[in-house]
Amino acid sequence: MSALAVVASTPSAHAQATTLFVKCGHLLTSASEPLTGPSDLVITDGVITAVGHALTPPAGAKVLDLSKYTVTPGFIDSHIHLWTGPQSGPEPSYALQALRAQKAMEYAIKSGVVGVRVLGSDGFIDVALRDAVNEGLIVGPHILPAAHAISIPGGHTDHFTYPATTDLGDAYSPLQGFINSPADAEKAVHLQIKYGAQVIKMMASGGVGSPLDSPEAEQISPEEMKVIIEEAHMDHLKVAAHDENLQTILDALHAGVDSLEHASELNAEAIEYMKAHGVWWDPTVFVVDNIVQGGDKGPSYRIRKGKILAIKHFASFKLGLKSGLAPLMLAGSDVPYEPGGGTVLDEMITMVKYGATPQEALTAATKNGAAVTGWTNLGAIEVGKEADLVALEGDPTSDISVVKKTRAVVFQGKIVVAPPSP
Repeated sequence: MSALAVVASTPSAHAQATTLFVKCGHLLTSASEPLTGPSDLVITDGVITAVGHALTPPAGAKVLDLSKYTVTPGFIDSHIHLWTGPQSGPEPSYALQALRAQKAMEYAIKSGVVGVRVLGSDGFIDVALRDAVNEGLIVGPHILPAAHAISIPGGHTDHFTYPATTDLGDAYSPLQGFINSPADAEKAVHLQIKYGAQVIKMMASGGVGSPLDSPEAEQISPEEMKVIIEEAHMDHLKVAAHDENLQTILDALHAGVDSLEHASELNAEAIEYMKAHGVWWDPTVFVVDNIVQGGDKGPSYRIRKGKILAIKHFASFKLGLKSGLAPLMLAGSDVPYEPGGGTVLDEMITMVKYGATPQEALTAATKNGAAVTGWTNLGAIEVGKEADLVALEGDPTSDISVVKKTRAVVFQGKIVVAPPSP
């Protein structure tokens, strides 16, 4: 008998490799449930198979002692982009951008972020990262890619500042997400899906992060919105709409959009429509607050437009909370996950800063994030769910700031970040 066969025939080796017994000081099984006292978890092949008190570790199980900490479900960021390097200097190749973005995804998972919805990137990099994570080639969270966001020439996502005499060739094409008609819109959706998109992002209004447009501008027509949404829904994909003024918010809602991103100018009509039709609300408060507080270092047009937008943006957020939109609230940071930078943890903290409860922020970053992405096996700690856990020092249900005191991370039953040594 070969040595390989001898190793493979040893049952205890397999059991030790696939069973994890976790001792929790406190446990938040779901953001909608109260925190419980000391609890134990059994994880088998990456899936939670038992939750209880004073459980007995299975034979051969690896024991992970998190008894000093509060254990919560892993977090989901419903709106990110990808860090691809410095914003100044020559445009890097897609290959180099993908390698840099790989570091961003590693930073995400080590921060306790187990799922991200990438709402717009270039070169189908987000699709490639998703596939690489799924194949086990790189370390990272679950990724739901949108590929290219759908926009217009001169609109949000258009960063070309070349003279009009420059021949841009195929840069303004439906493949790259640029449209000029309902027919272009239909083609753009088909091409994003063909090359791997699992959610569609449309730039209904202008925005803060691009140089040529205004958040007050309407950019995609109601007819184009209807085509985008109809084509995506035919393929069972959701559509997320970037909306920073009231008219485009209302147009997107009536076209049938699934989530409003930013929603910087809500009113009673929009809010009642969202509640009646179950439209997700992704307010992205951190990215605006970061501009106001001076954490965002440019470019200058982004700072200028962000400070102007902030006045109505935070008023809109507070109105949404007051009017009962919290059950539909998502936690989207709208940041690129540059290593060491902002994450959905900052989004949760900022939500509470502007009026949300810790429970509402935690629900947005767990249960609701799982619902909008269709990741039904994420968002809670219960039997049958994927074993994605974060150990925090403190109680996030009373002090949301402790979400940044990450002491251990488990993803798909594997220890990504081990707790500090005693």
